[in-house]
Amino acid sequence: MPRGGLQTTHSNFAQRYYPVHLNRESIMAESKSADRSAGNIGDSRDPEKTSAETNVPDRFELFLLGPGEAKVTVEPDTRVPHCAIFHFNKEDHTLADMLRSQLLRTPNVIFAGYRVPHPLFSTFDLRIQTNGDISPKDALVEACKELINKLKVLDLQFKHEFAIKEAMNAKGAAASEAI
Repeated sequence: MPRGGLQTTHSNFAQRYYPVHLNRESIMAESKSADRSAGNIGDSRDPEKTSAETNVPDRFELFLLGPGEAKVTVEPDTRVPHCAIFHFNKEDHTLADMLRSQLLRTPNVIFAGYRVPHPLFSTFDLRIQTNGDISPKDALVEACKELINKLKVLDLQFKHEFAIKEAMNAKGAAASEAI
C-alpha cells in the first residue's frame, strides 16, 4: 500500500483528473484552433502542424532579443586564472566557431572553446583563458574587431568578383544578340 494509506489505480486517477469527454484528438483540435486564432502558424514545412506540435521554436525567436534580454553576459571562471565564460544569446555555431578560431590566432589566448547547451535554442557559451597580459574581455573585443575587418575585405572581394561576372555576362549577351 502506498504512503498515507491511499491506494489509487491508474484508471481511478484518470477518471478523477481527466474527464471522459476529453481525449487526445479533441485536445489537439482545441490547441490547433487556439494557435491559429492567436496567429501562431507554426513550422513552415508543414502548415497543418503548429510549432507546439513540432517542438520547434518560431523562427523569429531564434534571432530577436526579447525585452530585458542581453546579447552577451560574462561570468568569471574562478577555477582557472585569467578565464571567463561569455554567454551569447540568440547566436549559433556560425559566430561561435568564427570567434573561437580568431581567438586561437591571438598570441595572448591560451584556450578558446565553445559549447551549445541545447540544439533547439540559439545560445552558446564561449570560454576564454588568457596568459594574463590582457583580460578575456579585451581578447574577445580584439578578436571581434579583427573579424569585422576580415569580413569587410571578404565583402569587397565578393562585390568585385560579382561585378566582373556581371560585366562578362553583359558582354556575352551583347555578343549573342549581334549574331
